[in-house]
Amino acid sequence: MPIIYDKGFDSDRARDRQNIIGLHDKRIKQAIISQLQENDTFINSTWIYPEPELTDIIQKSKNESRRVFCYSGPDWDNSYTEHHRSDEKIQNFRFVHNDLSQCDVRYIGNRLGKYYFSFWLDFVYTYIEKFETFDPYNLKYPFKTFMCLNRKPHTHRLFLVRSLERNNLLPYGHVSQGGDYVIKLSKDITNEEGDKAVNSDIGGITNDITSLGHEDNWNSHFLNVVTETTDFTNVFITEKTFKPILGRRPFIILGDNNVYSVLKEWGFDTFDDLFGNGYNTPSTEDRIIWITDVIRDLSKQKNLDKLLLSLKPRLENNYKNLLEIAKLNRKSLYNLLDK
Repeated sequence: MPIIYDKGFDSDRARDRQNIIGLHDKRIKQAIISQLQENDTFINSTWIYPEPELTDIIQKSKNESRRVFCYSGPDWDNSYTEHHRSDEKIQNFRFVHNDLSQCDVRYIGNRLGKYYFSFWLDFVYTYIEKFETFDPYNLKYPFKTFMCLNRKPHTHRLFLVRSLERNNLLPYGHVSQGGDYVIKLSKDITNEEGDKAVNSDIGGITNDITSLGHEDNWNSHFLNVVTETTDFTNVFITEKTFKPILGRRPFIILGDNNVYSVLKEWGFDTFDDLFGNGYNTPSTEDRIIWITDVIRDLSKQKNLDKLLLSLKPRLENNYKNLLEIAKLNRKSLYNLLDK
């Protein structure tokens, strides 16, 4: 029978009984596990470390020539360990995936290839009504150049906010940042179900995974600056990238190098005619310079509200495209292992 190793967002744990991420993760995993054959192994890689149980499973899978399906859903594919950090957590990932490399391993989820599946696209599609509580074209004033929300103080996010601060661009945007130097929005919401899904309080900034945030903020900005969770993995696209598409805003993304190629393959308009293609540079530092330059140029423009409304046909096409891609993404889940 299949071997199952599943120690991720376990919705059976007390904390996770109301964890919206854990509950959705459980549904995704059940769909995948139902496709396993007798001689398969399923490993949830979310929080793996080289414990004896996992080491024994990997060895057994190798000895029995099992297919090993290594799953990453709500978190990034940690088999991609070219990370600037070298702490114990990253070292644990390297140890486990080095052992897995000796097996017939197939990576499901956040790695490009025939087993790619977007957990977060399915998540926003499932809860889409939560993102649609107001008219995104009901503009508010004063109208800001951009919005850039940052809860966890990941290095690439801190560097971007620092660049915006050095260039005196923070007053032109709605900006938040968690960590030692907290920047909070003047108006904000509390996302209770998002906060229940995480363990930590990051400077009182809510974990807003199921809404566009405060209507006054959303409807008073032009460019949505997405700072994705990672900038070092194969590809990890979360609800952060899908929010401006659902909320009808042009966007620019600081994330993994493959994010834009996936969006283009899916048929999304990435507004290269407005913002250029600085995302093509592999250097995070260079992409931060590109984003800073785009915001600086936009901050000098008048009538960004009128420009936004003129983009409505393109924004609506992106929204409709998201619905279609989300349907295909979900359909692919139910025959993922047959590919």
